Amino acid sequence: MRRALSLLVVVTALAGAVQAAPATQIGVVLAGSILDFWQAMSKGMHRAADDLHVELVIRSPSDGMSLGAQPNIQLSMIDYMVKSGVAGIVLAPEPLQDVATPISVAVPTVLVDRSSTDYNAISTVSTDNFAAGRAAALSLVPVLHKGARIAVLRLAPNISSTTAREEGFLTVAREMGWRVVIAPYVGYQFRETEAQVRKVLTGDVGHLDAAFAPNETTAYGALHVIEEMPAGTRPRLVVFDWRPEFQDALERSMVYADIVQDPYRMGYQAVETLIAALEGHPPRPKVFVDVVTVTRANMNDPAIRAVIANYNR
Repeated sequence: MRRALSLLVVVTALAGAVQAAPATQIGVVLAGSILDFWQAMSKGMHRAADDLHVELVIRSPSDGMSLGAQPNIQLSMIDYMVKSGVAGIVLAPEPLQDVATPISVAVPTVLVDRSSTDYNAISTVSTDNFAAGRAAALSLVPVLHKGARIAVLRLAPNISSTTAREEGFLTVAREMGWRVVIAPYVGYQFRETEAQVRKVLTGDVGHLDAAFAPNETTAYGALHVIEEMPAGTRPRLVVFDWRPEFQDALERSMVYADIVQDPYRMGYQAVETLIAALEGHPPRPKVFVDVVTVTRANMNDPAIRAVIANYNR
């Protein structure tokens, strides 16, 4: 009887030890946490972590902090995670300052949302941003004439994703013979960006036919400014990314078209790519996640609604 009881205790202890075995930890360092884009991406990462039975350790700076008051803060976060024992890292890289690059992180690293030459990474999961910028411009081709006056509301000079979108848009503009009369950098903080957009758009002399805002903050600022304009002077606004108020703006024709990324799927695939690599499956160097062009005419199509729904999971 005592022997049977002892065996039961041993089996129970072993079962408890198996249950208590720690899950693989994956570090995540994004470029912010407030924007709807980053929140949707985080949800996709958490879903992937649940499906693949890993734990996430997330440390992200405040939106735009790496570009201003705390340059290179992501390096400190990466260092903390490596020392804490994560098996790999998913990183949305912000530009580094006064640091020798490329940096080789001590664990496998997958970039998400944007490419970067600052890090040695095994894969990049992102939108094909140049092609998406072209898609933004192509949405305007049916309604703009040669010589149309265009504004490109650039985000910042050192963000590879938005720079590629801007260049893609400008490529089509040159092909179509449009005149880009405004192309300033308007910044990445909501309030400051809106102020800069208001300054450049209301200061323009002459009719503006269209404007392109290549990310969530520039789109938000541009929408507010264009809403204030008299109806007959509003340029057609093409925006990037998704916020709930953009749906109403599309319905009211304040936004002409919205190029919507799928950050939920992007986040899921970044974690999935890293886990597969840790299990010995070499990843593709680049993994592109499709965008959709949303207009007033197609915004209720099932495929469009499915992508938008990923922001609300």
